[in-house]
Amino acid sequence: MIKTLTLFRSLAGSALLFAAAFTLWAATGIDVTQQAAFPVIIVVNTTFDAISGADDAFPGDGQCETAVGNGVCTLRAAIEEANAHAGGDGIFFSIPATDPGYSNGIWTINLSKALPDISDSVNISGPGADKLTISAGGVFRVFNVTSTGTVSLSRLTIANGNAAGSNGGGIQNVNTGTINVTACTLSGNASDNGGGIYNVTAGTVNVSNSTLSGNSAHGNSANNPGEQPGGGGIYNSSGTVAVTDSTLINNRALRTSGSQAFGEGGGIFNDANGKLQVVSSTFSGNSAGVAPNFTVSSGGGGGIANFSGSFGNTGAMNVTNSTFSGNSSAGGGAIFTNGNFGGPTANITNSTISGNSTPGRGGGIAKGDSDVFVKNSIIANNSADDVFGAFSSQGFNLIGKTDGSTGFTAATDLTGTSAAPLNPKLGLLKYNGGPTDTMALLSGSPAIDKGTSAGLTGTLTTDQRGVGYKRTINKSVANATGGDGTDIGAFELGAQIKAVSSKTHGSAGTFSVNLPLFGPKLGVECRKGGTSGVFTVILTFPGAVTVSDAAVTPDPAKSGSTASVSSFSVSGSKVTVNLAGVSQAQTITVHLLGVSDGTNTNDVNVPMGVLLGDTDNNRSVTSNDVSLTQSKVGQAISTSDFREDVNLDGFINSTDVNLVQSKVGTKLP
Repeated sequence: MIKTLTLFRSLAGSALLFAAAFTLWAATGIDVTQQAAFPVIIVVNTTFDAISGADDAFPGDGQCETAVGNGVCTLRAAIEEANAHAGGDGIFFSIPATDPGYSNGIWTINLSKALPDISDSVNISGPGADKLTISAGGVFRVFNVTSTGTVSLSRLTIANGNAAGSNGGGIQNVNTGTINVTACTLSGNASDNGGGIYNVTAGTVNVSNSTLSGNSAHGNSANNPGEQPGGGGIYNSSGTVAVTDSTLINNRALRTSGSQAFGEGGGIFNDANGKLQVVSSTFSGNSAGVAPNFTVSSGGGGGIANFSGSFGNTGAMNVTNSTFSGNSSAGGGAIFTNGNFGGPTANITNSTISGNSTPGRGGGIAKGDSDVFVKNSIIANNSADDVFGAFSSQGFNLIGKTDGSTGFTAATDLTGTSAAPLNPKLGLLKYNGGPTDTMALLSGSPAIDKGTSAGLTGTLTTDQRGVGYKRTINKSVANATGGDGTDIGAFELGAQIKAVSSKTHGSAGTFSVNLPLFGPKLGVECRKGGTSGVFTVILTFPGAVTVSDAAVTPDPAKSGSTASVSSFSVSGSKVTVNLAGVSQAQTITVHLLGVSDGTNTNDVNVPMGVLLGDTDNNRSVTSNDVSLTQSKVGQAISTSDFREDVNLDGFINSTDVNLVQSKVGTKLP
């Protein structure tokens, strides 16, 4: 039950808010439903931090303020107040755009000294990782967690932490508590081990919908000249780590000595009975023990290194529906697993490991003294060889070159050799939908229809991209014996679809705005939708399809949106979805549910922006849109000149110019 206490000052004053103040909560822009889950709400209202003067005046007095009555609540003071109050408090942010730490849409809290240890359960939730950065300036660690409870960090960027001579530059978990990292970015953090995150002593870390980029583990040559740094992104020893729907990119574990380079687990180092689960995630550009002009000496696992301690590893590593590409190390370009007395166990299911490299052995996976089970996975186009060591194939794998390995002999395995490598026919690593980048199967790939949805730890209903990207089960197609018609690897090939937003321009005809389903550029509809927000989205498939249902999801940030599907129809390969109630400045996603071409069944998602006047398709209306429309006044409507007819009367004239001018300054969230 939320405490109801007197609100001592206005929002500009006291930053500690309680249950009775719902109207004030709405003014902060913080989700009221989210707030209701916490007994105490603390609102940080400044980016200010200093060696002195930024601490809470009296921790535990119910007021987050740096001096009595000043109403200034820093992040430092908020943590001190939360530590002093038992229970899972919530720390949120409502910082004005006039704050000195605000620039180009981003608030940055530059720490002047290490933050207080987090010693109690707490939720620290920002406005978005692209909107709030907490930076330690490369001088000290950002968050040190000693709590035995649950600490949740969400919608933040944690940057430039440096735990020199210690571990966990971004986050360190040194107790038995749980840390949940959700929708965060950890970037540019460094330490001896676990540049981004360091987890030990039976602690638990759950990372979801997050990005770890450019973090590094560099070891400590002064204290231990023989030490190999581990876990540029994450270091886990005797704890539990789960990584879901996340990206680890350009992290590294590297220490140099003379001309030699060392390092283990550029992305993740899992050690000493640690338990690691990776689901629907991508590892790209991570490296271990690799540096220009240095000789690679030892270490391994550009993406992941999975080790046991001195007495063997009783833990396990499970990798499911994930992609490894562009990683490098001394051995095991993507994954290296090794140990003592039987070593750790590794399960790799429905994953794609391609384009990784090593000057040693096992460009994809190198295995030492450990048990590695592989099922329904692509390991191909790595250098040098794809796999090295003795594996336990569970079937339905595609291995480009099996030289240097044993075990891939199941009847359903597809294999090649160095003399005759098997080409998986994969696309480049890029955005193909879902929360992470993937490598699409190209037409003619031998992996198509030759797999199974029965994973090592359960049945897989979607590919790496998640909801809306179903594993296609169809036993009537030509498939591997015992298979079910799904594809091998992390990506399930579906129908190639074209989506457009279509409108009629008076007597000039009907013209369409392209809506890319994938890729960095969002399709933006810049034309009028009428008073009732009517829009029509048309999807064209390679062949005839059936559709179970259609829906639309408004941008969560657009409160009060009434966007809905008024009707949809299917005619052969064409699906028409009519929308109503769509406002003129928001992003939406149109969903087609249960799309079937007679062989494959999948859900299809179409993201789009709606922004009246955005004629140049850059998500904002500026003077450039006005100039562009003005330059085309009097021109006939055509496939290259229709966006400027924003009022849809079939002519580009001063009415369109004035309408675009009236929208200057509006933009998509």
